[in-house]
Amino acid sequence: MKMFQHLMYVNGARGTTQIDNFLATFQGCELLGKSLAKQMVKFSYNDLPAKYRSCLLYLTIFPQGDHIRRSTVCRRWIAEGLITSRENHAEDEADSCFNALLSRSLIQPGEIGDMGKTKTCTLHHVVHQVITRIARDINFADTDLPPDLARHLSIHSRTEVQASHTDHALQAADGVGVVALLPYLAKSSQWKLMKMLDLEGCRGLKKQHLKIICKIILLKYLSLRNTDITELPKKIEKLQCLETLDIRQTTVRAFATKSVMLPMLKHLLAGQAESPSNITDRSQDSFTAVRLPSSIKRMNQLETLSHVEVSHSVNDLTGVGHLLQLRKLGVILQGKKGGLSYLFQQIEKLHGCLRSLSIQINEPVSQTEDTLSSEEVITLASPPHLLQSLNISGITSGFLLWIAELDQLTKITLSKTYLGEDDICILGKLAALRCLRLRRSSYAGSRLTFKQEEFKILKSLVVDDGTITDIIFDTGAAPKLERIVWSFAKMESIRGLLRLPKLKNVELNGDCDPDPVRLALEKHPNLPDFKHKPHQGQQEDRAVVAASPQ
Repeated sequence: MKMFQHLMYVNGARGTTQIDNFLATFQGCELLGKSLAKQMVKFSYNDLPAKYRSCLLYLTIFPQGDHIRRSTVCRRWIAEGLITSRENHAEDEADSCFNALLSRSLIQPGEIGDMGKTKTCTLHHVVHQVITRIARDINFADTDLPPDLARHLSIHSRTEVQASHTDHALQAADGVGVVALLPYLAKSSQWKLMKMLDLEGCRGLKKQHLKIICKIILLKYLSLRNTDITELPKKIEKLQCLETLDIRQTTVRAFATKSVMLPMLKHLLAGQAESPSNITDRSQDSFTAVRLPSSIKRMNQLETLSHVEVSHSVNDLTGVGHLLQLRKLGVILQGKKGGLSYLFQQIEKLHGCLRSLSIQINEPVSQTEDTLSSEEVITLASPPHLLQSLNISGITSGFLLWIAELDQLTKITLSKTYLGEDDICILGKLAALRCLRLRRSSYAGSRLTFKQEEFKILKSLVVDDGTITDIIFDTGAAPKLERIVWSFAKMESIRGLLRLPKLKNVELNGDCDPDPVRLALEKHPNLPDFKHKPHQGQQEDRAVVAASPQ
């Protein structure tokens, strides 16, 4: 139905003749017994801008029902040459393409992020059938490999593999199939012409497999995410065309990237969160990362550098200020000793390009909370004015002075910042803030109050701080707040929900009596959805959806 509505809306803007043709075609489908749904998909496909059609067909390489990650598929489109833009940034163009497919219901939204942005998508089986047929008819991404292997490989320069080898590989589970095929694929003359290799989730990767991969001299995209690799071979520097290297959720040693020099690299994605499930242990949260490459200054095509660690010499940060294409930066500093001050000096040089910034300071083991009060106030003289997303962990003073100047900041995540009540008021005055996430030790008190005329366009609030026991919304506070997620060790109360006119969803994670909250929401004119998830697994997750009015 959504697809039909979009087609009528778009064609309505183009004239009655096209509407008549559109309806006549549908009536013809009924007379001939053809599938109306498939015809709508074809219309929607033809209605797409020509430059986006190949991007939709590309999705046929994913098995039906797969949850496709937005960020991954956008980077893959770019690596495959399906997105080329001279006017806009390539990632912006890929994002526009994804939104175009969503708006036409050619893809269906899956996971929704805190900002309300679709993070994953799926293909309806009818859409998958239609575009698979179109892809075959125009010989798009032709391959003899089965879908669960084909999705790992570039659509260009596909390699034919003997059926016996394929059958043997398919007997393995958990992605080992494509790993078993690598030695056979490498024998093909087309192997070195591969542009994209996505091995996310594959098991059984050994050093010899990585050496084979390092021979793909034209490779642009390499994902080793969530694999069992522990190191990168020195020969990875042979991948001089590589634009994306994803080693997140691996145990690649920190120093493995120290000597890496990849001149065309645009996205270095690394690190993994190590977080216990019990909120009472959240103080032990940690995030592992890899070392900042020593040749970072020469890798001036970088747009994403996240997450990298600086543990010894702060001079390692010198090259960061030369990355004038950098949009996303994630840095972990081991101890202070001038590191933050030096990092800020480099960030000031990126004020015209940086959109996303994450800074985590890991205190030395001997450091105690007594030092927090005597911490030197370090601030940014010229903060990145285009910054949209900010993640701060371990900085306890000074940063609010420059945050107040960021008029495009839409998302903030804080932990180990020990904010006071006045600090919350400063955040409440940020004109563009739509998402606020307060993680462990972000707030020093137990009662969190949102005051009148503050957080005027906030839509999403995530509180995951074991010290907070009460949340209060004064009249006129957060008038556009739609979603509240609160994870707690102990809950006393959440008050003022009826004062939130736009509220749609409330989720409580922790052991409490949910009835008072449920009863309050039943009185809300929006009848918001309510979910309660106890920590200890004493009950099954329950979702309470308020009944619709009679």
